[in-house]
Amino acid sequence: MKSTIQENHKFKALLTILIPVLIYQIANYSAQFIDTVMTGRYNEVHLAGVSIGGSLYAPFFTLLTGLISGLVPIVGQYFGQKKLDKIEQVMRQYLIIGVVLAVALFVLGVLFLKPVLGFMNLEQEVEAVAVGYLTWLSLGFIPLLLFSVLRSFVDALGLTKVSMMLMVLVVPLNMFFNYSLIYGQFGFPEMGGAGAGLGTALAYWGLLVVAVVVFKKHPVLKEYDVIKWSGIDTKMWKEPFKIGLPIGLSIFAEVAVFAFVGLLMSKFGTSIIASHQAAMNFATVVYAFPISISTALTIIVSYEVGRKDIRSAMQFAYIGIATAVTLAVVTLTLLALNIQSVAALYGTDPDFIQLTVVFLTYSLLFQLFDAVAAPIQGTLRGFKDVQMPFILFLIGYWIIGLPTGFILDNAFNAGPYSYWIGLIIGLMSSCIFLVVRLRKVFKKYKESSDENSIDNIEVVAKVISTENNS
Repeated sequence: MKSTIQENHKFKALLTILIPVLIYQIANYSAQFIDTVMTGRYNEVHLAGVSIGGSLYAPFFTLLTGLISGLVPIVGQYFGQKKLDKIEQVMRQYLIIGVVLAVALFVLGVLFLKPVLGFMNLEQEVEAVAVGYLTWLSLGFIPLLLFSVLRSFVDALGLTKVSMMLMVLVVPLNMFFNYSLIYGQFGFPEMGGAGAGLGTALAYWGLLVVAVVVFKKHPVLKEYDVIKWSGIDTKMWKEPFKIGLPIGLSIFAEVAVFAFVGLLMSKFGTSIIASHQAAMNFATVVYAFPISISTALTIIVSYEVGRKDIRSAMQFAYIGIATAVTLAVVTLTLLALNIQSVAALYGTDPDFIQLTVVFLTYSLLFQLFDAVAAPIQGTLRGFKDVQMPFILFLIGYWIIGLPTGFILDNAFNAGPYSYWIGLIIGLMSSCIFLVVRLRKVFKKYKESSDENSIDNIEVVAKVISTENNS
């Protein structure tokens, strides 16, 4: 990664990081997209089962991968400071952490999956599909989390093209295994929704094998001897959890409320579950655009902060937000013009399509608020400001958004759409809070620097750290 001097070169520098990230994020989100589309065309009941299973799995998975993503600002700042020995040490510990987290998630599923599903009083066939989907998917926990560690490391070094090439592989792998196992093709058994779980797990194992080979052969990556056992050093786990856990919890707070709403949809029947899941799935795929900008900003801002060039970091943040808003306007316009065609991707029943169209209409507002909130999150993570954003997400979604949905449903009988309105209000609130937080962080840095110097990062970092820990 190279520093940029002229401001008019910064957009080009951001695009250099962003475009590969965007491609691999789309590939990453495509796994759930492929599961949903293929299962929906197989059977609506199986789609409902996969939807319920995904709603249970997604919050915990994103919590763990969010924790692992704390590696990006840690390594990014070490990279900017040229502390290469520290990079290898923290990376090896992160690989161990990845295995520990995968095992913990598996044990959690064994203990609580069936009791939770039983409590939901689902149709028996829907519950059976959800259990089968998650059971087979759990075989991919270890490779997925280990790959997340390797990918985060590659991103932190600015080698996002390598991440892109790796993640693109998941699309053909997932499509092949899902098609074979859902429909029983090429000699594989016909497993329906459960096959989507096994297909995704097999795709992640293949992806991990390829990633390890790349780390051994790539001219830059092979210089870092990270895939090596050097023992467990729990003293080095403090910073990963201090930085990564709030990031994971922030993502968890956001994803969990969406997943919880998905579970609440179960009381409205199988058709509503399926339509809700289809619309939410498409909204998640579109979210690849702002989350890619968020990831790119974390990479480049953390590097600039490591170099103590705070003015440059701020400029990148503004450019990133403007880019995200522009893309959001384009994508929501395209969706509005083709909304019937998008709904038809997930099924052929006319009633199902019309229900999905209504949910997709609500999702248009998600895109606009995400375009502001996601880049700000990425910028704050680059500054290692992670605790306060987590609190702001809790307030926005769980104290404002979700209760609003409950009130609209139970007091005004707004039905399943009440929770989508609540989600929109929660996202809007979080967006406003994050704008205020970003302005406050930038103001601290500006106040600690005179007009000719921006080298007082240590002072401001201590202020933010003290504030986060208080």
